[in-house]
Amino acid sequence: MRRAALAARPAAFAARRRTSYARAPPPARAPRKPRRSSSSFRAENSFSEPGLPDTPPTREQLQNHFMICAVPMVGFGLMDNTVMIHAGNAIDCTLGVAFGLSTLTAAACGQVCSDAAGVLFGGVLDRGAASLGLPRANLTLFQRRSAIAKRVGLLGSLVGVVTGCSLGLLNLFVVDTKQSSVLKLRHDAGEALGFTVDVDNGARHDATTVTIEGPDIEGLVASLTAAIANSSYSLVTCAASPGDDADSVRDVFVIQTASGDQVDDGHLDDLARVLLAAAQDPLNAHALKAENSALQHKQLALLERVAKLEAALEEASIKKQGKFLLRRRGDSGGLPP
Repeated sequence: MRRAALAARPAAFAARRRTSYARAPPPARAPRKPRRSSSSFRAENSFSEPGLPDTPPTREQLQNHFMICAVPMVGFGLMDNTVMIHAGNAIDCTLGVAFGLSTLTAAACGQVCSDAAGVLFGGVLDRGAASLGLPRANLTLFQRRSAIAKRVGLLGSLVGVVTGCSLGLLNLFVVDTKQSSVLKLRHDAGEALGFTVDVDNGARHDATTVTIEGPDIEGLVASLTAAIANSSYSLVTCAASPGDDADSVRDVFVIQTASGDQVDDGHLDDLARVLLAAAQDPLNAHALKAENSALQHKQLALLERVAKLEAALEEASIKKQGKFLLRRRGDSGGLPP
């Protein structure tokens, strides 16, 4: 029995091998779709709509299409510039001062905010434009895909966004563009711009004495005198002396009102705030210096022109006198007696 089992084993192995290596029948092929004719393909991919003629858009349709494309872009341009200006100014006055960012970097960050606002509120602008009741163009698919309709739509969008961005520039009238420069200057100077202002009406009976002590920076006196003049006060005397600390100065101003009296006690705090802001803002002095330099150049140019005109006038007078003398010689036949 053992020999019979051993003899039957190869036959079983051969049958198993034939069973495991047997190929599966090929899958049944799907029936081929009938090929479409070229006429049916053109009909499916044409721009025409069934039952509507393939006519070009009319002038009225193009005008309505222009307005529909332009009006939403006006709102988008206005919102884009408004958000960019206010966000950029806020970033420049906060993060720009803290981390020393340039104004251009703050403007780029403001542009990021404006683009994000355009994505978030673009649908609101479209719905707002649709609620205005603008006349519809009623363009067919063929007319919408025509070259003239695409150009008119592009022109409308361009005109709309330029108009909106131009309106958005009006925000510059309500934004203090010099605030960030002043804040950056104060931050860079740190505690070096620590000024003290003392306003006293007891030193003199006819004038107010203002004592300002702080670091000796360029343009300090010019900034203070400009602030006093802008406050409608008259400067009587001004004296400067070294302060208590190193590299500090003490400026003493004696000022009067337009009528020659002291400043009212109720206005002393306002005067102190104005002078403190002027002491911490030497940019005004630089502006005055630049304006003074420009005026000096203009004065020199005017003096040169006056000198040239005087020389030309003198030369013309000499020529006229010479002609008059020659005429008299001709009349008398010789030199005058």
